[in-house]
Amino acid sequence: MAFWNLAASEPRRQHRFLLNFPNLTTLAGGDLRYLAKTVTKPSYTISETEHKFLGNTYYYPGAVTWDTISATLVNAVEPDGNELLYKALYGAGYFDPGDQDAFFGGGGEENGPGPGPGTPNKADALATLGAVLITEINGSGQEIGTWRLNNPFITNAKFGDLDYSGEELLNIELTIRYDWATYTSTEAPDPASDGVRQHLADQRGLE
Repeated sequence: MAFWNLAASEPRRQHRFLLNFPNLTTLAGGDLRYLAKTVTKPSYTISETEHKFLGNTYYYPGAVTWDTISATLVNAVEPDGNELLYKALYGAGYFDPGDQDAFFGGGGEENGPGPGPGTPNKADALATLGAVLITEINGSGQEIGTWRLNNPFITNAKFGDLDYSGEELLNIELTIRYDWATYTSTEAPDPASDGVRQHLADQRGLE
């Protein structure tokens, strides 16, 4: 039965989602979910190989590639979005020229910031970002499904543009690469059930 004929069934809505970066939340010392504005859901592409035979063309599926996602967050003062992603860059293994100079031209390895002059690497990047979770919810705030990005890391971060003539909120735009995504569907309770009706009534202060 179509959703317009059944109150218990409804379409998913664009604005009903939560974007969670558990490791960045720990680094920031506060919840970041309320800062999310937009996020693209995971998608995949299957390559194809063609074979021609006697004037006909046949296609065979090949490797699966999961496409990057994009997310837009409000660049807040507290937690400081600039500082958070700046630290995430260094947490991924980045050493700026000043750090490298401490190893090679500034007094020897004993004055350096760590065990050696490394570069961004997957292990450190994953440890810094952690899992990325995109949770879809219904009108009652209950989870109806969650996308988990496995082995994600940030490939692009834009801190927004400043403009004397503008009054809009400053945004951070992220591009995230991951190896694959996992989707878990959550069966939401029937909104017509007694338990759900009582829960909603309690929330609204009704009997």
